[in-house]
Amino acid sequence: MSAMDVDYDASTVLATLRLETESGDLINLIYQLEDYYERKLWHQLTLALDELYHSEEASADLKFKIYRSFVNQFSSKLNPIKVVDFLLESYHSQPQETLDNLLELKEQYIKELKRANNYKAGDDEASLQSLVKSDESVAYVSLQIARYKLLLNKVSEAEEILDELKDLFGATGDEGHNFENPKINSAYYLAKCELYKINENYNLFYSNGLLYLSSVDNNLSEAQKVKLCYELCIAALLGDKIYNFGELILHDILNAIKDESSQYNWLYHLIQNLNSGNLTQFNHWLATAFKKSPFLTKFDVFLKQKIIIMSLLELISLKSTTNKQLTLQEISSFTGTSINDVEHLIIKCFSLNLIKGYINQIDEILVVTWLQPRILNLDQVNVLYKHLLSWDDQVETLAKNVYKNGGSVWAGI
Repeated sequence: MSAMDVDYDASTVLATLRLETESGDLINLIYQLEDYYERKLWHQLTLALDELYHSEEASADLKFKIYRSFVNQFSSKLNPIKVVDFLLESYHSQPQETLDNLLELKEQYIKELKRANNYKAGDDEASLQSLVKSDESVAYVSLQIARYKLLLNKVSEAEEILDELKDLFGATGDEGHNFENPKINSAYYLAKCELYKINENYNLFYSNGLLYLSSVDNNLSEAQKVKLCYELCIAALLGDKIYNFGELILHDILNAIKDESSQYNWLYHLIQNLNSGNLTQFNHWLATAFKKSPFLTKFDVFLKQKIIIMSLLELISLKSTTNKQLTLQEISSFTGTSINDVEHLIIKCFSLNLIKGYINQIDEILVVTWLQPRILNLDQVNVLYKHLLSWDDQVETLAKNVYKNGGSVWAGI
């Protein structure tokens, strides 16, 4: 046992850490910690600790010692959300120890909540539970507990925690929230993502992943952005209800894998070509994907069906705005689908609510009355622009014909 384990005097702890530190910036930060601690400036102390924990020069060992021997002594004086973050940074490579400390911290927060609200044994338990459930610090630490239970494969225990909290984030857990602090919302969606990753529920991972992304703003490191981008793209590819990729394509996070030097550049091209319904290019990059990520080969049939659906949507969008009629043979040629399977393809699009319309089986024509809105690339925007010009010309021609042939009517009026 080292001296650090037995001597918990704050000044001595910090003085010892200063002697062990070579970085001038970190030494100055530790001096600040001493000053704020001695003057009991808890807010400033929290900010200084936050700066230290985000410093690239601070080692994992230093963070661990700071939390265990310094922060632990007066954590009740600090911002409780920040204390959880400090704990996670200090024990991040030790999941079981992290979970044990989180559970202790939750008990501490509940005790402090009871004390602050003058709760006594025998008081209304339901009121206490409601108070505990809606408290930000308890909710935040509970979500971290759920996430670490998932990391330790305690899935049912984690699900129980998330089920208890889901009504605080909307009726389904996937819409809205009651907390002003975005860290709590992001913690919820991150935990849900971890759960859906384990369950291989790509549809819900994608929706919750986007919600998580919207709640963390620019607080992700480059490595975290690449990881999340990869997982979102995989979910977009494999989700059987995901045929609109607009939110992902418009988000800056896709730039994390856009560069040619990125190990996931192939995934960027897959998503872009899937969105544009480019059958040839998608299949080209899919062959690369199978080499880079062999697990995708078991989804071979599904992925090829998905690009065929997207290519049909692209064909529909190429048609004139005033004449969305396609022959079954035309669909067969464009999508590479057997003529005998074209009707099945169309019905699949109907069932997914990607298009609305009907099939004229006598003339073997698909009439489309509605197409699901989607994000367009520059080539697709150019096609839409030409459609608008054509429509404008037709309206102008119609107006001239009405004026020419209805002259006597206008004169009578």
